[in-house]
Amino acid sequence: MRLGLLKLGSSGVLRRLWQPETVLWLLLASLLLLPVMMVSAMSEATLAQMRLQADEISTLASGIRSYYADNVIARLQAANGQAVYSENYRNVHGGIPIPATLSIELGALFDNAHSDGRISYAFVSDYPFAKRFSQPLDSFERGALQAFRRDPERKTFSQLRGNGLGRSRYRLATPVTMRAACVRCHNAHPDSPKRDWKVGDVRGIQEVSVRGLQAEGFGNLTGLFAYVGLVGVVSLGATTVFQRQSRKLTRINSQLLESSQRESSLAARLADQLQELSIFGSVVDDSIVGVTIADMHQPDAPLIYVNRAFTTITGYTRELAVGYNCRFLQGPDTDPAELGRLRQALSQGQSYTGELLNYRQDGTRFWNRLTLYPLRLGESDVPDYYVANQVDVTDLKQQAALPLAELRAVQDCVDQAHGALAEAERFAGALRDLLDRDRPLATQAEAFVLAEQRAHGQLSQLVQALQKLLDRHLLS
Repeated sequence: MRLGLLKLGSSGVLRRLWQPETVLWLLLASLLLLPVMMVSAMSEATLAQMRLQADEISTLASGIRSYYADNVIARLQAANGQAVYSENYRNVHGGIPIPATLSIELGALFDNAHSDGRISYAFVSDYPFAKRFSQPLDSFERGALQAFRRDPERKTFSQLRGNGLGRSRYRLATPVTMRAACVRCHNAHPDSPKRDWKVGDVRGIQEVSVRGLQAEGFGNLTGLFAYVGLVGVVSLGATTVFQRQSRKLTRINSQLLESSQRESSLAARLADQLQELSIFGSVVDDSIVGVTIADMHQPDAPLIYVNRAFTTITGYTRELAVGYNCRFLQGPDTDPAELGRLRQALSQGQSYTGELLNYRQDGTRFWNRLTLYPLRLGESDVPDYYVANQVDVTDLKQQAALPLAELRAVQDCVDQAHGALAEAERFAGALRDLLDRDRPLATQAEAFVLAEQRAHGQLSQLVQALQKLLDRHLLS
């Protein structure tokens, strides 16, 4: 149980440490401390190297001073100032080392001055004296001698193996050339392997070999490397975390881009629809036909929209019309039967077309040709809205009533003409009767003629009235 809790606790800590914010803060902290660690490590390394070099220089100087005192001054003093230079100077009374011997023995001093063998000095040649022990030349030494002899102007020949630390090694060779005194000595010496030396010939090389510094020579370099490794691990973790976050952000950006494209397309469609609605709204609002919309879901189905033509026809402003049922247009002379047809259509959710006598805001009457049609937004049979069109047909009604009055006036004339014709027929009948009985006809004939004249006059007037009426309607 306890082990399970420890595992859960450690996994929780790891999850918290693996959060992007935690990794970022760890990376920032490690990067901020890196200069401090480097300064500390390099300070210790510099101090250690200063101590090492001081010890080496002190040891080398002491060794050279002792060598000079023992092998030059002391031997000259013992020989009363009579010096003999020889490569075997130790076995010669008053002998002092020749330059080549001095170089070889100083190399030993150099090697002894560096206890770790980091720096070594050697004087080597492919023409050693006959009685002197000499190590075989390696490839670097042979290459250096060949390079210097091919190019007398060349001053150095070097080689680096490794990266400068640990087991790496840097070798530097410079040529040892024959001077006039050297030529005379070597060509006359019995142990010289070569007796045709000339001034400027390459006798051998002077080689300095430096090995890379050990880690302990840099003080707390191991700690620095460990800290850099830790920073690398944290950086790797940060890279992993941020790559993961980058992939998430890439996916999110891709989704946002797709959403943006969809929104742009939708916005373009909405803009087109808004433009269409704006055009439609302008058409409806500027129409010469009155347009109203009633909300059937609100109590008493109030108007929610009226256009300018409605306000012109009825005299009611939008403030006085919107929010009220349109029955405010009805009045005392509005036909109840037509209102019944209208209410029946509304109750059944059907359309309606009819003419109603309505009243304007100032009380004047007008004939309203009203058209209603339902608007359903969903699948329900109950209309959500009713749209109404109002047209003022008062002038049409008046123009239609004028021919009726005139036709009634003509009808009176026609009736009078019918009466005159009937009277003429009676007279004609009476005249026929008289003719049949052979009675005197003078008085009756005169009366008949007068009746005929009246009938013809009335018929003439009727024809003229009808002609005028016809002319008026044909010309209009």
